Amino acid sequence: MRKMLTIEEIIQNEDGLFFKIEDNETLNFDNCHEIGTMIADSEQNSLLYIIEENEEFVYITIPVTLWAHIKKANDQHQKVFLQSRDGQLELNSWNDELTYLVQNVEGNFNYGEEFVKQIQKVFLEEK
Repeated sequence: MRKMLTIEEIIQNEDGLFFKIEDNETLNFDNCHEIGTMIADSEQNSLLYIIEENEEFVYITIPVTLWAHIKKANDQHQKVFLQSRDGQLELNSWNDELTYLVQNVEGNFNYGEEFVKQIQKVFLEEK
């Protein structure tokens, strides 16, 4: 069974962008590392970033409601961290993976029309 964690809060400051995991969710950051892969969940209008904990995949789910924050951080080339009360993990491949995924989704309706529109609206339209 794969582990899914949904980010419900983002903190952005001069040090970077911090994805907060709920207090009842636990990760042993000493046993975690990045896979360096982001995928689309077009059915849920979410982005999924994959990390590994003790040789098991953990899918970090970022819903569409938080995409504007990650767009801003990506534009500013900020560092990105996964954080809980027990520590944090820097997501070194985050910005490259986000850029790559957005480029692949743009105009590619294999992801579904609604998902493509959301990606284009948040990440590609000039504000």
